[in-house]
Amino acid sequence: MGKARAGTLALIVVSLPVLVGVFLYGPFVLDLFLHRRPPSRFLIPSGYVGWVRVDYRVATAPPLPREGKYLLVKVARDGSLQTSTDLPSGWGRDQFFYDSANTRQVLSNAGWCKGGMIWGEMSEPNGSSGTEQKFFVGNEDQFRMEVDPAGKMYSPCG
Repeated sequence: MGKARAGTLALIVVSLPVLVGVFLYGPFVLDLFLHRRPPSRFLIPSGYVGWVRVDYRVATAPPLPREGKYLLVKVARDGSLQTSTDLPSGWGRDQFFYDSANTRQVLSNAGWCKGGMIWGEMSEPNGSSGTEQKFFVGNEDQFRMEVDPAGKMYSPCG
């Protein structure tokens, strides 16, 4: 009986952290799987630096084409695009490229101190029934100067 009791106790000791983990992280993991959306592939004019703005649900604009599993978002030279497509909600692994006539250069959205080129991603209602999505394209220093021209913002990189 001692071995059976020890086995039961070991099972409880091992199972308790697993159950706590399932209750704490389960909803987040479930949300990742249930709220997936088609990812977007953003094609930005080669060399463009500045804010990109995509207006979704514009009735007079064309829908976004697809490239495989991706929604293809081809941004104009001025950093804008209008589409009748609705902004998909949920989690998706978007891709960003500088686009020229026959080449695409991957733009990283790695984050602070890691060589990222995509910053400040946000989406919000645009006043009508549509939604606007915005993000900044440029290196970390260019983004910092855009949002803090006085240079008073803390820099975690050095």
